[in-house]
Amino acid sequence: MTDQDPTQRYEPPVSGEIPVADLAPAVEAPGLPPPAPATDPVPTAPVSTTPAVRPGRSRVRWLAAAVITLLVVGTAAGATLMLTADAGDPAVLAWAPANSILYAEARLDLPGDQKTELARVMTAFPGFDDQAAFPVKLNEALDVLLGKASEGKMSYQADIEPWFGGQVGVSIGAIPTSGEASDARGLVLVSVKDAAKAGAWASKVLADAGVTTATEMYAGVTITTITGPPGREVGSGKEAAWATFGPVLGLGDLASVKAAIDTKGSAGLPTVAQFRTAQAALPGDQLAFAYVDAAAILESSESLTGAAAEAMPSMPAFMGQLQVPWGAAAVRAEGGAFVVDTAIPHMTALGAAKNSESRLPALLPPTTVALVEGHDVGETLQKAKELFAGDPAMAEGIKQVEDALALVGGYGAIVDWMGEVGLAITVDGDSIGGGLVVTPLDAAAPDRLFTQLRGFIALAGGFAGLTVTEESHAGATIVVIDLGDLGDLAGEATDGAIEAPANLKIAYTVTDDVVVLGYGTDFVKAVLDARTGDSLARSERFAAALKLVDKAHGSLIWLDVAAMRGLVESQIPADEKGAYQTEIKPYLDAFDSVIGVNIPGETIDRSTLILRVSGD
Repeated sequence: MTDQDPTQRYEPPVSGEIPVADLAPAVEAPGLPPPAPATDPVPTAPVSTTPAVRPGRSRVRWLAAAVITLLVVGTAAGATLMLTADAGDPAVLAWAPANSILYAEARLDLPGDQKTELARVMTAFPGFDDQAAFPVKLNEALDVLLGKASEGKMSYQADIEPWFGGQVGVSIGAIPTSGEASDARGLVLVSVKDAAKAGAWASKVLADAGVTTATEMYAGVTITTITGPPGREVGSGKEAAWATFGPVLGLGDLASVKAAIDTKGSAGLPTVAQFRTAQAALPGDQLAFAYVDAAAILESSESLTGAAAEAMPSMPAFMGQLQVPWGAAAVRAEGGAFVVDTAIPHMTALGAAKNSESRLPALLPPTTVALVEGHDVGETLQKAKELFAGDPAMAEGIKQVEDALALVGGYGAIVDWMGEVGLAITVDGDSIGGGLVVTPLDAAAPDRLFTQLRGFIALAGGFAGLTVTEESHAGATIVVIDLGDLGDLAGEATDGAIEAPANLKIAYTVTDDVVVLGYGTDFVKAVLDARTGDSLARSERFAAALKLVDKAHGSLIWLDVAAMRGLVESQIPADEKGAYQTEIKPYLDAFDSVIGVNIPGETIDRSTLILRVSGD
């Protein structure tokens, strides 16, 4: 690369999806020297070549095999490089065009500490306990895979590994305002360690596909273009092309390949201020990275609709305050887990950033297998209502809702008292429970609300067959609403589309610490017991997972994969358990749990999702 800031990334132009055939690499005639890098051009005379079509060969099969090879078999390259790779900037990024609206890359060369961290994670999976043998085994497996895909004509170790540099980038260019598929822009960038061998491989693949190729010079680089046999276009009128320049092979439509060459490895996506901000929000060594220019996509979409947009309903005004201009995500291995980081600009319309430690895990039973919770939910709901009410098109509808809720004290009476709000699911043996759990900011407010609601239910219950009873537990009163035949009525009204369980009961309780609304009484009782006994927060595995994320956050998600797997396994039919035990379970056993948090910031909101594996 030339003159590249090591802290920056590059991205290719993007515009719409490109059919697999359109991304097929154009082939260089065998024997041609590799094209000179764009940074040091060497003129070469244009050459045209038309490979012979071999009867009986499927062109689509070979083109698909070429693309699948580039995008999938890189996993094997990552395995091979795992013990030897050095940290470094992605070569593919440096050549991504500046007008890319979507960019994604896979660092299969495992930069920095990723070779060590990935090795640690992979020990949880069958066949990966011996790291010395790992690359060999995976290469052999991919030899088999590619052999089947190419009917024995292609091998990973013989045909791919000798030239593949371990990095793959994908770019989508600006959405075409013409609406024509032929104007869409897409590009695959692959790092190469031997351009001549990469060209020979591409030539062989396309020769077997029966396509026609020709070469042209552009900025000192030889570009190979591809057209299908007579009557069989490569795809949608688009001219596919490929070329090697710098340390990469570019493959896509002709305009995108030329745009990548124009960057010269120093004037692409990393020069865009918005991209630099997104990249800086997710620092460190990564296995993969993705970026989307949401503002550009929206602007292009509006231009694409043109006059047709005048006949369409206008977008609500408040939506403009909820749009984010960009988003970024990265995947890395760390601490015996896979980590997914994301970042977006903070939406100030929903209030200033607030972070705090979660209280709900200490109020939930240790049998909780799933929890999704957010902080300051009442405040957020109030701001959302104000945002909607400020839109002239929605103001009347919001007023009607407010009037309808006046019977229970208005919208504020429902949401103002809400602090943390979570949806939880528990599994205790074969018993499944769940419900809504809320920490009240003012215990008197939900008590008044639920007392009013209970009165309405009592009045209407006689007509609907509902009954309301009470029972005491752990110093609290649990109100139980028996829905009676309501389930049967729902089934009749929907011709059986809705099938409610018999004896369906909803229970709730209101205390100073927690408000619980759940299915049946067992869940409510388990929450009440957790206040003074064992809780999710005290469980060893949850506590270990929580240490991996920021204590102060705006929301949290927890999934006990191991416990949920046990529940699913108990439901597998006997005649399928044998296959499950040998073919699926050994791989599922590797996954332990998922924990994630969202951390709002003054300018950027960041999220971290951690997928833990067994043994860590």
